[in-house]
Amino acid sequence: MFFGPHEDFYLETVRYSEDVKDAIHLASKLAKKAGLSKPTERLYFQALLMTHRPFNRLDSLLKELHASPGGLGKVLKQSAAGSSPAQNESLLASAESLAKSYAAITGTKNVLVDVEHLLKAFCLSSDPVLVQATQKFQISPEKIDNSLIRVRQKQGRNTALFLAKELMEVVAFVLFFLIVIKSFIGELRLIPSESMLPGLQVNDRLVIERVTRWKRPYQRGDILVFYPPMSQLKKDPVSLFLRWTGFSGLLYKKDDYIDVAYIKRLVGLPGDTVEVIPGEGVWVNGKKLDEPYVNEIGATCTLVKPEPYCGPIKIPAGQYYMMGDNRNQSLDSRYWGFARDERVIGRAVFRIWPLNRVGSLPPAPYQVGK
Repeated sequence: MFFGPHEDFYLETVRYSEDVKDAIHLASKLAKKAGLSKPTERLYFQALLMTHRPFNRLDSLLKELHASPGGLGKVLKQSAAGSSPAQNESLLASAESLAKSYAAITGTKNVLVDVEHLLKAFCLSSDPVLVQATQKFQISPEKIDNSLIRVRQKQGRNTALFLAKELMEVVAFVLFFLIVIKSFIGELRLIPSESMLPGLQVNDRLVIERVTRWKRPYQRGDILVFYPPMSQLKKDPVSLFLRWTGFSGLLYKKDDYIDVAYIKRLVGLPGDTVEVIPGEGVWVNGKKLDEPYVNEIGATCTLVKPEPYCGPIKIPAGQYYMMGDNRNQSLDSRYWGFARDERVIGRAVFRIWPLNRVGSLPPAPYQVGK
């Protein structure tokens, strides 16, 4: 027999399947429970049936043979009552011999004792109990071969469905975490225009974080990404998908489904009084801002009416006064009013592209008090 002191030898010389390894250990336990020194063929085969796993090869093959594990087990149990253990070679040894013969014909180097060989050995066994089970279910090596062809064809189809299902689960998992990350942590954004020159250039890729809003209010000098008041957020499925996942920030130039967002510098906070004087600069609460980051001094004052107002204007609660650093090439709060806090996407903190300018965005060098 293959159990006992020689078990390690067999496990080293034959590459058994997991089902076979499980059956070896289970058959040994069954034999010990029955007071036998080693398992008989029928105990081994009973163990193989008892260890079958749903949707594995043994389960599929037995269904093709119209021989359920339960049915075979019942026949073995009934037939074993009046018979004595056969004195012949073990079932596993027969299967190993079949496997080696098959390997010699096909030129296979690694011999694998699997369900196919075990069932064929089951058919060729001289154990009267196994012979009776073979006859009852009309199982033969030829029938096993034909059934294997059908099983492999089905497994090929099932494999494709399994891979498709796995792919769908991975995609759903990734999209879920993209939405969570975008909603609570941050996203990537593309700079689409020249309004933030010289600090931010067209096609720069930035990391926009959303953590600051949970820790402190936005501060003067922060670079924010937001939906301006005239931007209507689209409700169609594609637009919602792009907005929830954060993809819209990297596809800005594709206008069909992209919600238009701006990136500007926060100049005036809620309650501040802001005055933009053309050719001179920006005053906040009566103090002029020192703005070394701007491209040039703005030539336009705040427009709150059809004609230029050019006077101080107070910012309402929950709103911000936003301006581009490239003052004369920026459509900002001078033209369309204030940005609402609830429409702020997040704060730009890091540039990841291009590689020669990767790094943190420096904070504004000022904080003007009221």
